[in-house]
Amino acid sequence: MKSLWKYITGLFTFVVGLLVLSGKKNKKVKEIKGKIKDAEQKVKKVDSKIKSTKKQSDAIEKSLKSKKEALKEIEKTKYKKKDVSAKDASNFLKKYSKKKK
Repeated sequence: MKSLWKYITGLFTFVVGLLVLSGKKNKKVKEIKGKIKDAEQKVKKVDSKIKSTKKQSDAIEKSLKSKKEALKEIEKTKYKKKDVSAKDASNFLKKYSKKKK
């Protein structure tokens, strides 16, 4: 009978030991899962910030391109140097002086 009680108490302590150890493991697993969720949320926030800055940089690049094109057009429309002869210059000055009088 004593040996039967020994086996029963041994089995009972084994089962209780398993339950206690598994309970501690479950707590650790829950803590780790919580940390993983927090890290995933932080990653999502960072990703959204990266996307928004990419959109802003794309918009800035587009505006820079349009400004550069506008600048090129302005430079094209500026007066260009013409080969002017001495006769043309003297004629211009004569006309200009007549208009002032």
